[in-house]
Amino acid sequence: MKSDRLHGVSLLALLLAVFLTGCAIQPLTPLLDDEAREHLWDARNVQLSELAGWQMKGRVAVKNSQDSWSASLSWQQQAEAFDIRFSSMLGQRMAQLKGDALAAVLYLPDDRVLSAANASELLDEALGWSVPMAGLRYWLVGVPAPGLAPTEKLNKGLDELGRLQWLEQAGWRIEYQRYRSAGVLEVPKKMVLTRHGLRLRLVVDRWQAIAAAPAIVSEKHAPSSHQQVR
Repeated sequence: MKSDRLHGVSLLALLLAVFLTGCAIQPLTPLLDDEAREHLWDARNVQLSELAGWQMKGRVAVKNSQDSWSASLSWQQQAEAFDIRFSSMLGQRMAQLKGDALAAVLYLPDDRVLSAANASELLDEALGWSVPMAGLRYWLVGVPAPGLAPTEKLNKGLDELGRLQWLEQAGWRIEYQRYRSAGVLEVPKKMVLTRHGLRLRLVVDRWQAIAAAPAIVSEKHAPSSHQQVR
């Protein structure tokens, strides 16, 4: 009986040793070094920066030291031209912003129509907060904005897949909290932008690339007095 117990203990010890040895030789998934992540990042940056156009639907929440504001968001981008629509969570239209690199027009629900040389000025005047639209169109797809604050050093952090974890550009810090698949692409799902006490939180519910199309805004960029939110 004692011999049987010793045999059983020996067999158990042998099996345990084999198991531990097998675990020890299992290869671990290697972590990518900085150079490998930079290669992945370079490929992503080129692919996403060359998008002809895209459209997304999501939500935006804005908060500063004095107030907060939130809305549903619909954004269509075609090269330099953009069409951005804000609505309440109940679907009521709040504002529509259209423009390109030369001018922008803001349609408000009280029939006011505002125009300016750039969209950031309009947002600040009508909504009380502003973000560089020339940067946001790129940040939304997970890449830095080319030509924005060119004399400033670009700071960024990459995750293990070569995607932006955070980005500092033009005085803004953009933190990418989650990504989502969009066909063969991976684009941001949740992101937070902060600057001087202003905080914007963006959540993308739907995103898709679209083919190039004619510009959204007419050449004159001059709305007539009877134009209304559409």
